[in-house]
Amino acid sequence: MIEVKNVYKKYRRKTVLQNMSFTANKGEITCLIGINGSGKTTIMKAIMALTPIEKGEILIDGQKLTHASYEHIAYIPDRLVMMPGYTLAEAFDFMRSFYTSWNEARALELLAFFKLQLTDKISTLSKGNTAKANLLLGLALDVDYLLMDEPFSGIDIFSREQIAEVFTSHLIENRGVLITTHEVQDIEHLIDKAVLIGDGVVLREMNVEEVRETEGKSVVDVMREVYMR
Repeated sequence: MIEVKNVYKKYRRKTVLQNMSFTANKGEITCLIGINGSGKTTIMKAIMALTPIEKGEILIDGQKLTHASYEHIAYIPDRLVMMPGYTLAEAFDFMRSFYTSWNEARALELLAFFKLQLTDKISTLSKGNTAKANLLLGLALDVDYLLMDEPFSGIDIFSREQIAEVFTSHLIENRGVLITTHEVQDIEHLIDKAVLIGDGVVLREMNVEEVRETEGKSVVDVMREVYMR
C-alpha cells in the first residue's frame, strides 16, 4: 500500500499541497482526479522523491521511503523523457542497462500489443504512439506499483481506447496503479478508488463500486457535486 499522510508542500509563497492524505492499495487502480494546478503531479513527484515535502510522510508497504523503495515503484511521467533520436530498440537497451527490474519478454509483448516496431524512431512517432511507447517502458518494469501521470492527455480517441485496454489485462494484474487524470470518463469503468483533489487538498476519497451501489452515482456525478458546488 502507498500511504500519503498529511503531506504539505509550498513553492515559494504558494501552498500546493495542504495536509494531503490518501491511500492506494496494491492490486487496485486508484485515480487522482483534479483540474490542472490542483496538485496531482506534485504529489506523484513527492512519492517518487523528485520534489521535497515540508511536512508529513509517505510510506510504501508500511515503510518510510528509502533508495530500496524505488525498486518496487515505476513512475511514468506525462511525456516521454527518452532521447528523441533513439529507436525503440535503443530505448530498450537503455532500460535494460539501467533497471534490474526490466522485463524484456513483457516489453516485447507490449510492443506487439501497441503495434509498434523496434526500428521506430521516437522523434517520428505520432503523439498517440509516443504515449504508448512511454507507457510501454514503464509497464515493462517488474514493480509492485505503477504511477502514471496523465497518460490520456492530448491523444486521439483510438489511442486512448488502446491504452485503456491495458488496465484490464494481465499486464496490470496484482500491481497497484496510481493514475492522475482530469479525463476520468476514459477509465471510469476500470478504477477501484477515486481521490478527488482541489487546491492541494483531498475533497473526497471513495470506493467507486461502493458509491455506485449505495448512492447510485458515477465518478462524474460525484465530480459535479464536489467541483460545482
